[in-house]
Amino acid sequence: MAVAGFTFFLLGVVLLICYPIGKKKNKRCSAQTQGVFVGTKARYNSKGSLPDMKYYTYSVNGVAYQIKSTAYNSQVDKVGDTCTIWYNPKNPAEAQEFHYEKSSKTFTIILICGIVCVVLGFVLPIIGIGMQG
Repeated sequence: MAVAGFTFFLLGVVLLICYPIGKKKNKRCSAQTQGVFVGTKARYNSKGSLPDMKYYTYSVNGVAYQIKSTAYNSQVDKVGDTCTIWYNPKNPAEAQEFHYEKSSKTFTIILICGIVCVVLGFVLPIIGIGMQG
């Protein structure tokens, strides 16, 4: 139970850290342009394969940029497909291929999952100790 508790605790901490970072980036990337899916690169580590890295190009005011992401994008199936790219108008190099609307519950779900995982991280070891004694 201690290992499970520690794992839940770490996952919760990661989610709680990602919540404000993702929410702020989503808010900054408020302008949109058309981008092109230019390719995928497989990634591996010592334990096997990782999610493929996807590459997109887009331009703002005649300047070309590229972003990479491991996120699934339902707008593209093959190289050359176009999709919406959301970028930061103050820094067009900062961009993402998705955007959550203000009414989206995505960040609330991330926050709740993070809190639940942290709580489980504390509760599971206590339950484990209670079951031993």
